[in-house]
Amino acid sequence: MPAVAVTGAWSYSGVPIARALLAAGYEVVSLTGRSVPDPDPHHGLVRPVPYGRFSVPELARSLDGTEALQCGYWTRHDRAPVGHRGPWTSHAQAVRNSARLIEAAAAAGVQRLVWTSIANAARDPDLSYYRGKAEVERLVRRSGIPYAILRPACFFGRGEKDVLIQNVAWAARRLPLLPVPSGPPYWIRPIHVDDFAARVVEAVASRESWTRDAAGPDRVEFCAFVRLLARLTGGRGRAVRLPLLACRALYFAAARLCGETILTADELRGLARNRLDSADPPLGTISLRAWLEEHAGTAGQRLAREPRR
Repeated sequence: MPAVAVTGAWSYSGVPIARALLAAGYEVVSLTGRSVPDPDPHHGLVRPVPYGRFSVPELARSLDGTEALQCGYWTRHDRAPVGHRGPWTSHAQAVRNSARLIEAAAAAGVQRLVWTSIANAARDPDLSYYRGKAEVERLVRRSGIPYAILRPACFFGRGEKDVLIQNVAWAARRLPLLPVPSGPPYWIRPIHVDDFAARVVEAVASRESWTRDAAGPDRVEFCAFVRLLARLTGGRGRAVRLPLLACRALYFAAARLCGETILTADELRGLARNRLDSADPPLGTISLRAWLEEHAGTAGQRLAREPRR
């Protein structure tokens, strides 16, 4: 089987994606600047190759011999988050780095790009996260390489690593009130990471160019989602609607107290604008509600802490 390069095969979505590709018979290499973790979830079957600080010649050498590039590279924060020390990659820099990845893929003769974007990417030019994702989508489409762009709204399925699900569950388990932006109702359509990985394998095998939302089967209104998490975890939390600026101030204060960002400003604004929703048919089959009921005992026990870079 041909080789597929994955950006960060030991990252949140990279682990199930690499596992699914290996199960489908592909050889998998990982562009990474980190050492292989111990224990290795891939049991030595994924070969790490350097990303060369996004040097196009070095990236092209690392991609030589690969047929497809699956890219989930991005950064959650536009500025260094609470608890981080040292340099940080902004969303604008992440766009430039993505452009170098695409240029290197073309130079290496890669035949297929499979890119992880975000649902509703092009709808919010004032939000750097969404604006950056839309710009990268444009670069992918202009690359001349056949592509598939998958647009998840958010993920679940990896327990304590699920940032949105875990942190909202943590708050619903412990706090009487969870601030959410006021305004019209808004929904979430998360997809299980294993469902997403299966769609990536299909996208690698496809030869057509396309863009699709990657949504799960459950569409849950956000305040009902908070009540569901409180019921399942034995908490007493309920959503209280406040102006967006008040929510941002409260979540910033909580981040300072906890030493971890619970929801970013862009995430709060995107949520208020219903950007975690999708009207597309589901690409996943695993139910969020069923998964939460199965994992209610562990959901929200700890904050989902991001790896320090």
